[in-house]
Amino acid sequence: MSTQSLPHPPGAGLAAPLFLAAVAVTTLAATAAGLPLTVAEVERAPYAPQVAVVDTVSALGRRATHPRTVTLADLVRYHGHPCDGLVVAAAGIVHGLHHLFPGGVVDRTDLVVAVNRSACYGDAAAYLTGARHRYGSLVVDPKLGDTWILGRRSTGAAVRVALRPGVRPPALPAQERALRGGGCDPGEIAAVQGLQRRFALAVVNRPPAELFTIEPLPRFPYPLGEPRPDTAKAGCPPPPTPPSTMKVRPPS
Repeated sequence: MSTQSLPHPPGAGLAAPLFLAAVAVTTLAATAAGLPLTVAEVERAPYAPQVAVVDTVSALGRRATHPRTVTLADLVRYHGHPCDGLVVAAAGIVHGLHHLFPGGVVDRTDLVVAVNRSACYGDAAAYLTGARHRYGSLVVDPKLGDTWILGRRSTGAAVRVALRPGVRPPALPAQERALRGGGCDPGEIAAVQGLQRRFALAVVNRPPAELFTIEPLPRFPYPLGEPRPDTAKAGCPPPPTPPSTMKVRPPS
C-alpha cells in the first residue's frame, strides 16, 4: 500500500510527548504504511494489559483457587481483531481492576461495570470483568465516553477510570466518522489505521497512571442488576480432603 495516497500523516494530531518511548523501526514503518495493529506488537510493549482472574470451576461450581492470566490475545479472540479501542479500554479497565483488587487476583464473579456503547469498550469490559448486559451487571451509558466505572458487589467499592484529556489523537474521531460515512478509498483507510495504530502503541508504552485518572466512588452509581446465575455457588467452601487410602507398610 503506497503512502503517497495518504490525505493526512498517520500520526497527525497526536501529542508528541506520548511517543517518547522507543518504538522499533519496523513498527514505525508499519504505522507509516497504515497497516493494521497486530497482537504481537502490543504484547511486546512494557505496559500491555493483562490481569490474573478467578471464576467458578463449573456452572454452579465453587470459585476457583488457582488464577488464570487474561491477555490481549484472549480479548482479540473474543472481539475479533486488535484495535485501538480494545487496547485502550483494556488498559483502562485493568488499571481500575488493580485498584479494586490490590491483592492482584480479580474475582470475575464479583464485578459490575458501566461503559459507553462502543463495541470495543463493551467487549473488553464483559471479558475482563465477567459482567453481562443481560443480567444488568454491564451497564451501557453513551454519556460515559472514554470513562469506565467498575464496582465490587461484595465490598461496595467502586472506581471511575477515565482517559486523560489529550491522550486520544484530536484528529482521530473526525477521521473515523468520515471514513464510516464514506467509501472504500485505500488512502483514507490507511490514514485511519495508521493513526489508530500509533494511538494504541502509545498507550501500551506508557505507565497507565500517566494516561488514566482514577477516582474512588462512594458506590457504583447505577443499579447493580443481578449476579450471573452460574456464580450462585461461588462462595461455597471446598470439599473436605478425602482420607488417604495408602497403606503404610510396617518396618521390617
